[in-house]
Amino acid sequence: MNLFDKAKNTAQPIAGLQVGDAVNWYYRVQEVSRRKTLTGKKDYLDLVVMDRSGRLTAKAWENVEPLHKVIQAGNIYRIAGEVREYRGKLQLTITRVRPLEAGDEACRPEDFDEQPPFDSVALLRETFALLDDNIHDPHLRRLSELFQQEYGPVFSQAYGAQKIHHAFAGGLMQHTHALLKLVLAVAPHYGLDTELLLVGALFHDIGKTEEFRTQPALETTLAGGLLGHLVISLTILLDMIRRIPDFPEPLSVRIQHLIVAHHGEKEFGSPEVPKTREAYLLHILDLLDSRMSIFSEQLKVGDAQKLFSDFNQALGTRILLEK
Repeated sequence: MNLFDKAKNTAQPIAGLQVGDAVNWYYRVQEVSRRKTLTGKKDYLDLVVMDRSGRLTAKAWENVEPLHKVIQAGNIYRIAGEVREYRGKLQLTITRVRPLEAGDEACRPEDFDEQPPFDSVALLRETFALLDDNIHDPHLRRLSELFQQEYGPVFSQAYGAQKIHHAFAGGLMQHTHALLKLVLAVAPHYGLDTELLLVGALFHDIGKTEEFRTQPALETTLAGGLLGHLVISLTILLDMIRRIPDFPEPLSVRIQHLIVAHHGEKEFGSPEVPKTREAYLLHILDLLDSRMSIFSEQLKVGDAQKLFSDFNQALGTRILLEK
């Protein structure tokens, strides 16, 4: 008898899964890759599955060849398996997979539209209010208005990264909102150009909206792979500046420098290192918020039975899990 012949149609959203649960439900495969075990003697499939409630890593240890032929990133499948725990995190061990069939009425497309884990409408409103209330230079204000008009909806749903930090729907907006608040708190203390920094923070990562796509699968775009988000962000900025009459060239160059220097070092992808106080501060604040996001994520998913996390590549260390 096929495993799915007597499948229950009781929804099993990812957010509600617990260790030991037997899973038999519909999930979208966001990522899939074929890998080898540490011994190199056996292949397995490494996957990320998702629904609108969240994401979950998954492994297929058996029937790797036939499953690899069936599974394609971006598609929805009926997946059977068991939820287990690995290094303090939930992980789905997959036993069976089948594509959707005509009788799968319980599978609804809207169940796979990933939503930000916060009120994105409210945060977008607050983010744009920070700009409207604090940018008075007419050229910078017009630049902010163009951004809001053209990137508001996309910006509010975009990931902040594919893997490292703010890697979820709405992450880019959450990260940018944090930078705007940090700029307003820190820049006046050092007598820096707050309005310039607000615009730099707004545009610094907007290229990520075109660097990779998250639906139906998480994958890098052609422009993202060949140019990267710094160059894409710069292109978006310059396109808007060209549409603003008499935009001062020195001001344009200073904003461009904020974008190209915000990674801080050439070895980390910046074409240039920070050469102004504003550029250096934006780099530091960007690094600060990204690192705090990584700490928060580790504290959230870390093994409650352990004092320290596993080694975190981005932080270069293990972190204390006591909250």
